[in-house]
Amino acid sequence: MLYIFPNKDIYETGEDMWFKAYLMDRQTLALSDRSQTLYLQVRSETGKVVWSEKYPLTSGRGDGHIYIGENWLQEEYYLEGYTRSSFTTDSTTAIHPRRIRVVDRVTQMDSISSEAVKRDSIERQTTKHRFDLFPEGGQLIDGINACVAFKATYGKGFPEDISGKVMEDDREITAIRSLHDGMGMFAITPRWGKDYKVILSDGRTYPLPAIERTGMGLRVLRNNESGITVVVSASDTIARPFTILAKIRGMLCCTAKGVVKGQQIVRMPKERFPMQGIAEITLTVGDNLFPVAERLVYVNPIQRLNITAHTDRQQYNRRDEGKVCLRVTDHGGKPLKAELAVSIFDKAYLYLPGHENILSHCYLSEEIRGNIFNPSYYFDERNEDRLQALNLLLMTQGWRRYVWDKEPAQGRPLLTDGVSGKDLVARTQFIQVFSPQSDTCLVMSDSIGRFEIIPAMMDAMRGNIYLKPMAKSPKPKLSLVNPFDSISYHQQGRPRYLPQNHIFETANGERDITNAFGTVVLKDVYVTAKRRSPYRDKVTGYLDSLAIMASGEWVCKHGGQMYLNDYHGYTHHPEDCFCPPSKVEHLMPKRGEIYRVIKYVPGGRYLVDIDMNDPPHDIVYNGPQYTEEELLKKYGMSKAQGYYPRREFYEPDVFDLSSPTPDSRNSLQWKPAIPTDENGKAEITFTASDVNTEFIGIIEAIDGTGLMGYQTFTFRIIRNK
Repeated sequence: MLYIFPNKDIYETGEDMWFKAYLMDRQTLALSDRSQTLYLQVRSETGKVVWSEKYPLTSGRGDGHIYIGENWLQEEYYLEGYTRSSFTTDSTTAIHPRRIRVVDRVTQMDSISSEAVKRDSIERQTTKHRFDLFPEGGQLIDGINACVAFKATYGKGFPEDISGKVMEDDREITAIRSLHDGMGMFAITPRWGKDYKVILSDGRTYPLPAIERTGMGLRVLRNNESGITVVVSASDTIARPFTILAKIRGMLCCTAKGVVKGQQIVRMPKERFPMQGIAEITLTVGDNLFPVAERLVYVNPIQRLNITAHTDRQQYNRRDEGKVCLRVTDHGGKPLKAELAVSIFDKAYLYLPGHENILSHCYLSEEIRGNIFNPSYYFDERNEDRLQALNLLLMTQGWRRYVWDKEPAQGRPLLTDGVSGKDLVARTQFIQVFSPQSDTCLVMSDSIGRFEIIPAMMDAMRGNIYLKPMAKSPKPKLSLVNPFDSISYHQQGRPRYLPQNHIFETANGERDITNAFGTVVLKDVYVTAKRRSPYRDKVTGYLDSLAIMASGEWVCKHGGQMYLNDYHGYTHHPEDCFCPPSKVEHLMPKRGEIYRVIKYVPGGRYLVDIDMNDPPHDIVYNGPQYTEEELLKKYGMSKAQGYYPRREFYEPDVFDLSSPTPDSRNSLQWKPAIPTDENGKAEITFTASDVNTEFIGIIEAIDGTGLMGYQTFTFRIIRNK
């Protein structure tokens, strides 16, 4: 399981996105070392890939940054991460992207939110409304008391509050109303042959699911600190043996066997459930454990890392230094060692429609089919009804009907951790591998030409990696594997599940940024320029220089003027001329520079003369134009995509703070890996910017063994008095 924590939810074009990545074992949620490379993509709403880079993972952890380009459109984007353990050729797992929004300026979010609220209001009135019923355990059985959960939605799955009544034939037997996000439940003892339906207050009518004449049912009576109590029911009084299996993330926690005649109560102690998460309770019959009913319940919600965070002040003046004291304990208050990732940013950059945290993602979103509305609600202890609401979610969106989770087939992994390739001229040889930073090493291909650049080499050579085979004859033909091609192909058609939430009006509040003289700084200033030539790194720039040298063009200096020689039909100074080529320094021409060109003809004082039909004139030198692919091919080289280069999060120093230039930072701190000491404590500092508004700090923690935690804190920055 992969979880990605971006440093905020909303980004302006031209900003850096910072992120922390955790790779966890899907069953235990302990940090995993099964993969050493993170393949990270950012997709637009239309599916266009705008970013594809690799980052190293060490012991299940990784971090890095993404540049939000000036040409990115103002819309939502989806952050998707993959590793070699993400999927195989035959897997059909869903993709759980992280949702972010990109804007030109965050002040535009007011208009974006207003438009979104308006569209939502229209959709609520005009779209198709949906109402679904979910019998507990999977089905209604004649004469067996059961709970039926329901869920009401409209549009793209947004919850709708409803009320109504349940009818048996033409008689009302109970009233209903939604309790949380359009969900609720009611009890019923159905009778075969009777007609049951739900009539909502707006007149819509929905029939209850069909009633089975015979069968076995499963109902949860209690789920508390002592354990889980369920009742197994049968539609007759014949003694029927059964087995209950309880699993968490596919791991069998406990079993219970018994015989039911009518009803049988089964208690499963909480000690048998060692972890927090969704427990799958399955009722089976027969020696082959054939499933007949299933129910999801949530266990051990308090088994998590508890984080406390205190700032030394609740209000800071501009450019003040602040301090945050952090402490991590278990649910009993015992200090724990853990690793924290902390982000402090302007609260206006918190995008509620897409916000999620490590608890909701790992414990809920990865376990439930479909888009979950406001998943973080169920893990916020300030919500007193969160566990009751979570039970409703598991009874509706987590509803199962005779579903048996089979072990996944063992298909071929799609991705590797390193850069792999093959010399199509099959042979053993050395291949020189180097980077623009001049780091270099050698790898050897096997007898059929295969080779791999391992992650340790990639980490030492950040950025593009260049390969040059040492063999000369026959001429090598390298073929490199592009993992992003495999990802793009195999992720097509997979469902993408996203957290949902209503779009609220953005309250940016007072957000003026002023300099030391009280001048208000404009928020929208754009400086643009056009690049005159394609970007070349050190390696391709060197190859480009070699190509210029190979062209035979050269520059000489005479009388303060730079002359370009042997260029596109323009000759060089002839022998015995006032500046013969054999006696002048040959300089390499530079792209974009202005040089004078002269064409000579026979005659004149030095047996040559200037062709006045083409008089001397100045040109801008562009040189021979080669694409990067042409340059690499020309010199027998290949390029592979390595790990994205490292970059440090900017923190102002004393000189920066003394500058009169306005400090408009909206991200004050990003610390992706803060360890706590033996007392569970840690401390970080930050420097306030000139943005006068409320800031929020988000902390996500993991101890490496499966425990996780989440916490926030807030403070304000005000104008100096």
